[in-house]
Amino acid sequence: MAKSKSNPRSIPEGKTQVNFNLPESSAEKMKAIAFAHGQTQSEVYNLAVEKFIELYEKKNGPVKTTIKKKSINI
Repeated sequence: MAKSKSNPRSIPEGKTQVNFNLPESSAEKMKAIAFAHGQTQSEVYNLAVEKFIELYEKKNGPVKTTIKKKSINI
């Protein structure tokens, strides 16, 4: 019988895991900011994303998070 693999890290409810690439220098700076303020890197990235969305919406209006389905014309 095959042993099922379990994920040692669980994703908190209401969160989603995101993977992306960014310059090493930016990653190192975010790591340093997190360390300097006693926060996790995840907390610093979350704050940065929240601030970006706040600034974006201030300039462009609310972001619609629902996508309207379009019919497929074949």
